[in-house]
Amino acid sequence: MLLKTHNSVKDERSGFNFQERIRKIAHNSTFRMVFLYFILFILSSLILLSFIYWSTVGYIYKQLDHHIEYDMERLQNIYNTEGKDQLIKAIETSLKQKNYESVYFLYNKKNKQILAGNLNKIPQIESGWHIINLSELTDTPQQQNHSARILAMPLPGNLIFINGLDIESAHQQEHMIFQSLITGIAIIILLGTLGGFIISISTIKKINLINETIKEISEGNLALRIPTRGTDDDYDLLAKNINQMLNQIHKLMQGMQNISNNIAHDLRTPLTRLRGRLELIQDNCSYETSEGIQEVLTETDSLLATFNAMLRINKLESGVQKGHFSSVDIDNILQDVVGFYEPLAEDKNISIILNVQSKTNINADRDMLFQLFTNLFDNAVKYTPEQGSITISSEYINKNNTQYVEIVISDSGIGIPKNERLKVLEPFYRLEKHRDHQGNGLGLSLVSAIIKLHNGSIEFKNNHPGLRVSINLLI
Repeated sequence: MLLKTHNSVKDERSGFNFQERIRKIAHNSTFRMVFLYFILFILSSLILLSFIYWSTVGYIYKQLDHHIEYDMERLQNIYNTEGKDQLIKAIETSLKQKNYESVYFLYNKKNKQILAGNLNKIPQIESGWHIINLSELTDTPQQQNHSARILAMPLPGNLIFINGLDIESAHQQEHMIFQSLITGIAIIILLGTLGGFIISISTIKKINLINETIKEISEGNLALRIPTRGTDDDYDLLAKNINQMLNQIHKLMQGMQNISNNIAHDLRTPLTRLRGRLELIQDNCSYETSEGIQEVLTETDSLLATFNAMLRINKLESGVQKGHFSSVDIDNILQDVVGFYEPLAEDKNISIILNVQSKTNINADRDMLFQLFTNLFDNAVKYTPEQGSITISSEYINKNNTQYVEIVISDSGIGIPKNERLKVLEPFYRLEKHRDHQGNGLGLSLVSAIIKLHNGSIEFKNNHPGLRVSINLLI
């Protein structure tokens, strides 16, 4: 057998806890809503910043084109009014200003003669707007690895005039704007994440408070209510409405419990007196009459047991009876129950198999657990035919990082149909095929109330034949 080390088990548990937290977060509706709005916020911000980027960069290049067109028109007017020589002088004057951003070039298209300008080679371009690489056309150190935006215009006399601007500064501005927008996007994502986290945590805390309060109420603390903050917001309104509903439910439940308790108390007292009088009469009557009275006493005991069971179930479900919890050995209780019912099982030749191996103590009320297993084992003996068998087992289980003891009681009796397995936990519910057996239909209701008090669970399955009852109690 392969044994896992302590560290490997610890790593597995840590991994499971992380995965469980991720799963809970992914299934949280508030987180999903905040995440969706966060994505929409980021997308809208990206669209807005992209629009700002392209609008700004487009404006920069449009201004460059306007400057080139204006300068081109100025020099073209000099050529039209004063001739080629004045145009060459105007170009040389502009170049003497040491403006390395400007590009001027005049050449004769027919004989490829360069007349003026700061380019060393004739670019192979047509008329119109172009982007040229200055590294291939000039020796100026300041314009190495630069590009230029130019406008080529034909002039009379086979002349081609090129006017343009070095766009390196525009590229730098574009890069600076891009870096600024990237920084802005990072800030938006950071602030959006922080804001979404704060909103989701605040909302989740409010919802978790409501869920935890309702859970405690469902576990028996009926007097508990959802706290409000006095802000009159949606959560306060929801809490107030839930509290009003809980008050009404609590009021109705108290009314029903008071009615059933009063009936049980009021009828139990005269029945007890009736039983005492019947016993006195039985002592002073003939044998035949005594047998009849004994039957009446038996029915009276059954009624008293029913009323006592009703009172105990009401106390458990209402949370009045909390139980005396202490460290309890489950295996020891099961052995006591088997020992108590062995004589009855032997009368029906029913074999009992006890397989206890949990060897674990749990925090529970021993008397209540004894009552629980007694009720279940009593049903198993009652509904198992002669020559049948009953198996009781207990096992310690550690599953999904949850530790519990599973107690299974299996019999070879008549079983319970699948569609009625949950109904048998309701008070006074009895199967039609069980009507001929003695009972009041409260045994499994008491079992359900005790299991609920111990935060456990019960499950009925088919044993082929018979019934398999599985009880899980947390450690």
